[in-house]
Amino acid sequence: MSSQVDSVDIAPLFGPASPARTAADAALWAAFRRTGAVVIHNYPDADQVDARARIMLGLFDAPLDVRAPLFSRLVEPGNAYWYRGYHPRTPDRLLQNDFYDMGPRHPAAGPDLRGIGLFCEPTPLPDPAALPGWAEAMHGYYDHMNMVSQAMIRSIGRSAGFDEAVIRDRFDGEHSTLRLLDYQPGAKSPVQGEDGAALSAGSHTDASGLSLLWQAAPGLQARGPDGVFRDIPMVPNAISVHVGDVMTRLTGGVVPATPHRVLSSDRARRSIGFFLEPALTAPVTAAQDTRDPVPPEDTYGWQLIDTFAKRPHWAEVIAQQTA
Repeated sequence: MSSQVDSVDIAPLFGPASPARTAADAALWAAFRRTGAVVIHNYPDADQVDARARIMLGLFDAPLDVRAPLFSRLVEPGNAYWYRGYHPRTPDRLLQNDFYDMGPRHPAAGPDLRGIGLFCEPTPLPDPAALPGWAEAMHGYYDHMNMVSQAMIRSIGRSAGFDEAVIRDRFDGEHSTLRLLDYQPGAKSPVQGEDGAALSAGSHTDASGLSLLWQAAPGLQARGPDGVFRDIPMVPNAISVHVGDVMTRLTGGVVPATPHRVLSSDRARRSIGFFLEPALTAPVTAAQDTRDPVPPEDTYGWQLIDTFAKRPHWAEVIAQQTA
């Protein structure tokens, strides 16, 4: 049994329907069912990933006076935004990292729900003079991963037996999150692995449709349907792809979400995640649900409000926003 997740050539996913694309669909589907996550290669402009990532992660090396204006209002009450921007680690979190979140360039309005404005925030950006080329690298990476993930989620939907148009409509556009993550040496989650492993990020699934993850150092593992955690290999320009909870709900469980975790290490570790998300107004109910208009309580925006309201450090903020 392999100790690593499968690797798949996804080049044919970016062309028209053909026997090659059908074969790529089948290979991708089989890999997810075997190892839970996959490493993808041979997609358009794949050779740009590492170079962009190195520029992007430079944010964590910037002086505090460059980073502090980006901090969430959770830690800097005088700052402008809660949801987007820089979030320093807190000792109670399952994931022991600093992280910075970027959303779409032009956030779209959400459904008619109290508090939804929290999730329509623009992203605070650092002074371009302090980090030249940084914003351009971030936007380029965002657009690149959005293109790749859109092609992949349509492929998974086809293989799972769902109408490609329905899958496309749920995830079309730019509504997703790009996240930079920084783990200090020895960072440990308050929980251990079931196998006793010390973790920097406890086992979890993501709330997205798909998560596309890049790592500058080893440690990321994904759990397959057989219950085995496998390593994400360290190879040039490697992106691992993990199914998120939204895709599981959309397919009625046919496509299970991928549990993944990060092993604790004495080394510093940095990584990047792109989380493909539906529009805030898009339904997160089963694909067969074609109600129009969509009830606000069935939208991705409602799911975000509900999810964040259950997190202790967000509960008071959500309560204020929805009062």
